[in-house]
Amino acid sequence: MLSILGAVLLFFSVFPFTTSSFVVHYTSSGGICQNACGYHGYDYTWCQQKGGSGKAWDYCSLEEGLGASGKACATSCTYWGSSYHSCYFEDGKWHYCGLIAQREYLAYSEDNYMCIDNCRLDATVGYFQCNTVLGSQRCSPFHDITPTGFPCHSNYRCAKYGHSVYRCHTEDNENKWDHCGRKSLDPCVWILFENSTSQADICTLPYSQKKDKIIFRRESRNEIVPFAKEDFRMAAHFIDGISSTTSFPDTVDLAHVRFYKQENIFCKGLNYTNMELWVDISNRASAPIAHVIFPDILDAVEVLRLAFYTSLHSTFYQPAYTITVSFGEPMLCSPDL
Repeated sequence: MLSILGAVLLFFSVFPFTTSSFVVHYTSSGGICQNACGYHGYDYTWCQQKGGSGKAWDYCSLEEGLGASGKACATSCTYWGSSYHSCYFEDGKWHYCGLIAQREYLAYSEDNYMCIDNCRLDATVGYFQCNTVLGSQRCSPFHDITPTGFPCHSNYRCAKYGHSVYRCHTEDNENKWDHCGRKSLDPCVWILFENSTSQADICTLPYSQKKDKIIFRRESRNEIVPFAKEDFRMAAHFIDGISSTTSFPDTVDLAHVRFYKQENIFCKGLNYTNMELWVDISNRASAPIAHVIFPDILDAVEVLRLAFYTSLHSTFYQPAYTITVSFGEPMLCSPDL
């Protein structure tokens, strides 16, 4: 177990705690560690970095509240009017330090740089982007989706195809391609859950809330109507507009894409919201293209968006699934789908 953890630390300097989220070490100049933050034969902690001062290495902190010398800081780790982070000790001396951030998931730009913040839609330019150590770059909100929100061609899904970055064809024409930035959560690894009364396909996510694992359960949906790539793009943009687990975007600007709330489900003492995303297939017909059931106690909006992207992705590429979100164990109470 230790050797596996060591390998992960050496490669990413990003690793899962028991909370199953991720920790990112920043250097004193604001770069991101590319290997483990450690002493590496010196009397201070450092790492190889990207960004920041532009140098190949920089100081970092092993733990929050420590200077790069290993001593406990008496002040906060901040710039103090300079171009690097530092902190002061009880004896009045100071040393370099680096910030440490806990991330719910890791996202990457189209050039495979780790996103410092979430990959979100910038409506002014019409594509998803995030900040990296090299500045703002395009990114993908989900596997097999391009930064503009279009799905990859079903025969040419997101992969490197011999290149240094992830890309995919978007049309039958091989010249029609785009980047499709990766995420550490993709693809979700589905396993068969069985107990004495039932079985289900589940995926345990690297998120944590109230010390319980967050679980996706997928259940097949029937009578699915095919929909266009432009509808997929509209839906991806619409999902990004979910601002909280209780606030869904209206249909003022996208009149043919809308959320439709169905009857709630009560299961094992918890109330579950039952929400579908519908699109107008024609002037007279509408159809659900994503379906998510989630507990009212869920407060991680990123998880909710991920559930809708997962369901939308399955509807386009088939088979289509309803995604049910739960904590600790699969939610096995279900409406007729």
